[in-house]
Amino acid sequence: MFTPVPFSDYKKSLEDLLQNISFLYSGDVKSSEDRVISRNLKHRSFSADLMKLVLIDIYQDSISYLVENSNKVSVSLMNFEGVHQLFNLFTNTNTKSPSFLFYRNDIHLPQSLKMVSDNNFLPDYFYSKDVILSANDNVMCYFSPVIKDELDDSQIIVVDGPIQSLVWTLQNMTYEIKECVDGYEHIVNYKFYYCDFNSTVYHIKDVHKLREEKINTLLNDN
Repeated sequence: MFTPVPFSDYKKSLEDLLQNISFLYSGDVKSSEDRVISRNLKHRSFSADLMKLVLIDIYQDSISYLVENSNKVSVSLMNFEGVHQLFNLFTNTNTKSPSFLFYRNDIHLPQSLKMVSDNNFLPDYFYSKDVILSANDNVMCYFSPVIKDELDDSQIIVVDGPIQSLVWTLQNMTYEIKECVDGYEHIVNYKFYYCDFNSTVYHIKDVHKLREEKINTLLNDN
């Protein structure tokens, strides 16, 4: 096994980077599971590309978990007044105010969100595109390619806190390098955390789509 530079030397840099990604950094942990990612590489030094792959996998699974564990609310496009209406709906049904908003199609947002520089280590969807002022606090907005918008169903997800806990992921992460026949096996052991939050997926739909869903529900009930 080769560890030319201790992984602890890289953890501080990763921590400085990730603590700025607030929706993933310090969630309220409910449970966790052990995970591992490994790659065979030609070199025996720390691989930034492998670490990026780990973080992207954590991101994708965290957003998928967010979607699966969110309340679902349909809002008529005809009566939709903008995202501040969603913030009010969210606040009326939760004890905490919204902190983050995730979207795929920005047609229903108050303005075209500014693009983030592509010079970052991680893809730009890790970084906030804008901040929208709500009644009690600022809501940070993130584009997410994981959200699956449809032609007649735009989804906007509102959540009251971080959805992942990368601070603990880094604390418990190990990075090993083992010599193998054709190079070196790089092995990252880490924990994926399931966090406690309140979230709602608002489905912005036209009236025809809502009418079809209501009819289908009535038919299924009978």
